[in-house]
Amino acid sequence: MKKLILLLAISILALGCSSSDDSDSSSCPKPTNLDVNNITNTTATFSWSYEVDSALFQVEYGQFGFTQGSGTILTIPEPYVHIENLLEQTQYTFYARVFCNESNEYSSWSTPFNFVTLNYNPYCNDPGNLYVQPYNNSVSYNYIDLAWSDGDFDGSQIQHGTEGFILGSGTITTYDETIYPSNARISGLNSDTSYDFYVRNTCGESGYSSWVGPVTHSTLEDPLNPSCLDPINFTLDQIYTTAQGSDVLVFSWDSMNGENTWQLHKVGSGDPIGSGTTIDTSYNPIQLTNHTYTGAVYDFYIRANCGTNGYSDWVGPITVTGP
Repeated sequence: MKKLILLLAISILALGCSSSDDSDSSSCPKPTNLDVNNITNTTATFSWSYEVDSALFQVEYGQFGFTQGSGTILTIPEPYVHIENLLEQTQYTFYARVFCNESNEYSSWSTPFNFVTLNYNPYCNDPGNLYVQPYNNSVSYNYIDLAWSDGDFDGSQIQHGTEGFILGSGTITTYDETIYPSNARISGLNSDTSYDFYVRNTCGESGYSSWVGPVTHSTLEDPLNPSCLDPINFTLDQIYTTAQGSDVLVFSWDSMNGENTWQLHKVGSGDPIGSGTTIDTSYNPIQLTNHTYTGAVYDFYIRANCGTNGYSDWVGPITVTGP
């Protein structure tokens, strides 16, 4: 009889412990029916059900496997919340709990709900072809001008870093509600450095499109005079000999400053700049005639004349061997 009473007491104690461990107190039950909707590559909407008088809730979320207490916790007034800035193709877990007005306490956390973000956004179209703008001043020593198609008028984001950087670790620049969403100048770059660039569209609460890119391009070297940038694309377009025996050279280049005067310098091949002949010109292209180069080898350089801002550095050489 004593054994029977003892076993009965142990059974009652065990049932009591099990009931306490597996459920909330009746005064503040935890949320149920957790769900996730509107999943994209970077966003999701959490929701849940509750059975008490309340207007205050908390969610905690993080990547799958995170330890509770180390995740992101949000306090909100509705039984749902829109989450942004998630990583694409990543598994997440979220929990919810409710503040019970009657007992003036939070419930315990709900059971976890797991979900995976997409690798695209069905509500936000990707931008199109990303490229470096082809104008003379589109690339400098400290900026690069980009353009792309199919921009969104809610805005865009550019992410950049040195060539080969891991997407997500770069510098992100946001352009909100721009009139021209398909153009951007990325400034503050280091000179003579190769960068990777990516672009994505911003679509309000619908999140972001996928990143498009990279396009890789290098900045120019440091200029001798930042107030007078070096000419670019210095080329020898033509070289020929006239019927009268005069050699003709035709040079051209592109201006970075809008200037209209330059200096062309000719020295013997391998000789230092300053040891030869300098020609001031306002012509571009420039045609040199009535000069005899037959059998001789010369180096030609060009620099910009920016008036009160001085001169650019010399660009070149172009080495010419007489016909």
